[in-house]
Amino acid sequence: MSNNHYGNSYGYANPNHMQPAGQQNSAVVSMPSIGQMGGQNPNQPSWFRFPFFPTAPFYSTNPNVSTQVRYYSTGITSADTDVTLGQETIRTTTFDIPARVIAVNASFAYTALPTGNNPLARGVNPLDLFLFRMEYTTGDRLHINSRLASTVVGTAENPSEIGGVGYTVDQGASLICGITPLALIADGGVAFRIDVTFHCLEMRGSANFVGGR
Repeated sequence: MSNNHYGNSYGYANPNHMQPAGQQNSAVVSMPSIGQMGGQNPNQPSWFRFPFFPTAPFYSTNPNVSTQVRYYSTGITSADTDVTLGQETIRTTTFDIPARVIAVNASFAYTALPTGNNPLARGVNPLDLFLFRMEYTTGDRLHINSRLASTVVGTAENPSEIGGVGYTVDQGASLICGITPLALIADGGVAFRIDVTFHCLEMRGSANFVGGR
């Protein structure tokens, strides 16, 4: 693969390291596809082995592109008018800057003193009190079906990594989350909240701030 293809298409540094890319160059933050990474050049193998965990996102070597960690989040509460036990509630999170979702964690908590047969007091995992799924704006599903949250998300202490290079979200795109609070919640009362947090690596460049660059 030629240096020009890499440098012009994916925000890598100018091959002439004595003359780095100038401010007039656009910052392109979309990551290459598998086909563009290998197999098009005799020196690039068609397939290669790469660790899946821990998640290893792409960082640009373009001097005009910087990265930072940012947490996006969503959730529901029992006070929301569209929340019903046993039924899915949709929440949409929009990203204003291109990012890669690295991991997802969530939590369930009662917001009033539980009454009755509190499932948490019986040792039920809080992440087993709701179902969760997530998909991209285009309909591309990260989770093919809703499943107990404990099987698809982690906790703040141990977030559930996406794997590979992460889940790429373009500027202005959204993640659509389906959250289904289960009827078991009512055993301990109905005042509750469910929060979901996305661990993201944001990519900032001139194209994020100046249109057409």
